[in-house]
Amino acid sequence: MRLGAESLQKAASGETFTRFHAEAGIAAEHAFAPSFSQTRWKEIADLYAMLDRIAPSPLNAMNRAVAIAQWQGPEAGLVLLKAIEPPQWLLGYYLWDAVLGELHRRAGQNEEARRYIERALASAPTDAEQELLRRRLDSLESL
Repeated sequence: MRLGAESLQKAASGETFTRFHAEAGIAAEHAFAPSFSQTRWKEIADLYAMLDRIAPSPLNAMNRAVAIAQWQGPEAGLVLLKAIEPPQWLLGYYLWDAVLGELHRRAGQNEEARRYIERALASAPTDAEQELLRRRLDSLESL
């Protein structure tokens, strides 16, 4: 871990901030967090905002919304996602639907959550992801 931190510090030197610096910073925040609950979500959200300025992508905005939801609550993440005009290819991407479903689920918006999670489940590529999405749907059934 120490060697990785030293390498990251060396790589971060220089006068030009690139997408690789932002991506490394995001990875470092996750790697060095003492626990999930102690993750510095504001810093991750800020790094995704920087990354999106350097390399604009709706996936960067989606990931930023996830970080914001962890930091400020699911409603805050949903506000950001609703402000995005997603390209057609993203509307068919299972993680887009999974994120929307999960944030609606956490916000107590069960019908919206169900709709998005069912769409994500229909196109999730692995058994493990399908099982996770089924458990999310089951949690809505028990409410």
